[in-house]
Amino acid sequence: MTQRTIEAPVKGFNGLVAGVHFTDGKGSTDNEGAIAYFERQGYTVSGHVDDDAERDYPLGDPSDKWTIAQLKAYAADHDKDLGGAKSKDEIWNAIRPGGTPYKGVTTPEGVALVSDSTVKDAPVIEQADLPENVK
Repeated sequence: MTQRTIEAPVKGFNGLVAGVHFTDGKGSTDNEGAIAYFERQGYTVSGHVDDDAERDYPLGDPSDKWTIAQLKAYAADHDKDLGGAKSKDEIWNAIRPGGTPYKGVTTPEGVALVSDSTVKDAPVIEQADLPENVK
């Protein structure tokens, strides 16, 4: 990935945004996710991405809005093991950024208990009951 120059909408801004250090309103990164964020938020992004023409998926982190073909292409380019996943939901769960949303503890008896951290008041279940692709 080619380094891209990012210009903040606030001239002279000094600070950290999306992992990019800005000095006098300018920063640079080659992180695709950060670049996509800056483009969505109205920052000026300059530079050239050499491999955009060869990419079979959008720039940035994968999304559950992508097609199956886009998710599979991303997985192949980023060495993500799909573990035999075939449906869109299975593929998405296999490559979801940040790993599994399940957070848990182990009981004194050694049973792993988890709950989905993305769902308010999610029930606590045994890890063994999770779908195979998120264990």
